[in-house]
Amino acid sequence: MEDSVVFAMFAGFMIFFFILGIISIIGYILMAIGLFNIAKKFGMKDKAWLAWVPIANMLLLTMLVENDVHESIRGKLTLITGIALVSSILLAWLIPPLYFLPVIFALYAFYFVAKRFSKNEVAHVVIAAITGGLSLCIQLFMFGRREPIQ
Repeated sequence: MEDSVVFAMFAGFMIFFFILGIISIIGYILMAIGLFNIAKKFGMKDKAWLAWVPIANMLLLTMLVENDVHESIRGKLTLITGIALVSSILLAWLIPPLYFLPVIFALYAFYFVAKRFSKNEVAHVVIAAITGGLSLCIQLFMFGRREPIQ
């Protein structure tokens, strides 16, 4: 009796993680397609392929808005995000809040992308922040199918 309960729990966890994996792959593909199309629309056809590379896609997001951000970090946002990524990987175990730095910079860059494709950019960023960035894949996919409004 005990063995069958343990097996049933294990099977349930395996099914759950399988479904979660499928959803993650679909989200990644949607985000990559959207970011790829956005990069082409922003005139970065030579770097659009970075949308398909896992960590480079976050750096591509910051490259897209390099000239749109606040003047004090204009031209440096990608470098700052890269440093935040490396520091979060290396030092997050020592200083846990460092884990959130790359997410904050990604949301900051996403604000400027949303500003080009939507009149409700703040709503898009709030939704992305509330979902922990999980909605970015759908939002970037939607933006990739639209024409910029500005």
